[in-house]
Parts: sequence; C-alpha cells; structure tokens
Amino acid sequence: MSKELPKAQGQIKTTGQLREMLVNAAKGVLNGDLDLDRAAALHRLAKNITESLYSETKIAIFQNEVGQTVSELGKLPLGDE
Repeated sequence: MSKELPKAQGQIKTTGQLREMLVNAAKGVLNGDLDLDRAAALHRLAKNITESLYSETKIAIFQNEVGQTVSELGKLPLGDE
C-alpha cells in the first residue's frame, strides 16, 4: 500500500521543520501510508542534508577559532570566490 505524500505546503527552512517532516514520514511507514522504498530514499536525502549541515557547522567553528569571517549558514563558498 503506497499512498502519495501530500505536496509540501512550503519550503523546509529550519532543522525543526526537517525533523517534523521526518517524524511524519516515520509515522507514515508505521501506519502503512508510506512504503519502505520511499522512506529509505527520504532517509538517504535527510542523512545527506544532516551531514552537510554538520560539515558546515564544523567549518564555521574552525573559522571562528582562527579569527576568520564566519560564513552565514547556507552561504559557505564551495570553490574560489
């Protein structure tokens, strides 16, 4: 039994909103509204987002410790500016 997830009512902009979406997906798996393949794909995406945020946070902490300007979260340059 695989029901479609409702369309997002907006963007996920905070870690709290991301967690809420993941909890709702877990509930969907438990009650049979979300199949395991979609749940596994969602888990992989969320894991990548979390790892990216963790890396960016660690870089910001390092920049702060060495006296560099700390980039706003989500604005960290990926290459030469």
